[in-house]
Formats: sequence, structure tokens, C-alpha cells
Amino acid sequence: MIYSVARIDVSMASLFREPVFQLGVHASDIMETFYKSLQSSQRLNLNDLRTFGGNSYADLKLTIKIRDGQIDITPSFLGIGFPNHEGAKEQFQLCEDTLRKALKDVEITERRMRAHLWLVCDGGSEAVEAFLAEKGNAALKLDHGAYAALKKEFTLQFSGLDASKAKKVAFAMERSTTEGDLFLQYDNVHLGSPRVTQTVTEQFEEAEKEFEPLMLHLGLEPKRDHGPA
Repeated sequence: MIYSVARIDVSMASLFREPVFQLGVHASDIMETFYKSLQSSQRLNLNDLRTFGGNSYADLKLTIKIRDGQIDITPSFLGIGFPNHEGAKEQFQLCEDTLRKALKDVEITERRMRAHLWLVCDGGSEAVEAFLAEKGNAALKLDHGAYAALKKEFTLQFSGLDASKAKKVAFAMERSTTEGDLFLQYDNVHLGSPRVTQTVTEQFEEAEKEFEPLMLHLGLEPKRDHGPA
């Protein structure tokens, strides 16, 4: 099935080996480090720097509102989200580098990269329903017997671990009920042994390289723009 991308959101979560219990004590220093690192590209205001607390360390969070996105720092992880793909690789790398400046002893034990995609497919929603039904029925044979007449909705999911490379790949896809025709989630996860050694840039580029072959394997081919010869 031929598709084009209507929208893509990307996010990254870097999980810490040990909780950063000093996060609250050093909140101002951490915010200042991020402010100085991001100011030239983001033009931050003081009200873009926010702190959240509660009755436990699990409630503690530092949030930095950036252009079209958000950075969250908790005692357990660094999280970054963007509503588009452009410039995400550089911002992800910058944020993790800045975190290491602010918290010099932090170790990343797992790094998760995720893309949410809303796709417009040739043939529209009917083609998507037929595509998902073909995949689902091939596995579960629900087009036979007592289930044959049912109106069926399929959500397809997969998660695979490569222990030798300490990485996981996962995807999920279903009919989109909001934007486009097909919703797809793609995960690329690096696991620490004991810590993640790949840079953010290396992992991001790996995920980009692996994404299209995965889509082709699933039967999804990007629409090519063929200009005049």
C-alpha cells in the first residue's frame, strides 16, 4: 500500500541507572544550565522554565517549554517530545549533552526513541481496513467460521529483542480515527550493558535507516515524487 506522511511526532526518553535524588536541591542549577544551552536556539523566557512537586520523589519534575515541544526531567529520566521530525536529532543530542553537564554522574541505562506517524494511504480508510484485515486474518483466521460475518477492527503489534546488540524494535499500527488513514507507532530502544554507549545521533540515524525497510516489509511503500525528467 502506498502512503504519504500527514504528520509525525517524535520523542525520546533517556532512563537513568540510579534515581537523581538531588534533582530538587539542584533544580536552579539544572535549569540555568539548560537555559544557557538552549537560549540561542529557543529564545526561552523564564515562564518557559517550570517546576512541579508533590508528596513523593515520583511527583518531582522540571519542565522546559521549547519551540513546538517540551523537555521533562525527573529523578528517573530525561524526556523530550516534538510534534515534528525536523531538527529533532540535533535537539535530542543537545538535551542529553546538557543533562550530562548539569548532572555529571548520571548514567543512561536505556534510551527509547519513538515516532508516532499518521499516514495518508492510497485508497483511503477502506484500503487501510482491508490491509489490516488481511494481516490480521492471516494470523488469526477470523475471516472463517463464526467470526466471518463480524465487522472487525485490527490493531497489529510487534516487539522484538536483539540481545546480542542490546536493542529492541517495536511497532504498532491501526486505523486512524483522527488524522490521515493509518496510525503507526515505531520504537527503537537501546539497552545499557551496563550503560548505553551509542550517542543519541548514532541511535537516531540507525532508527531512520531501519524505518523504511521495516515499512516495506510490512507492505507499506512511501509515495515517490517523480518530477519532470
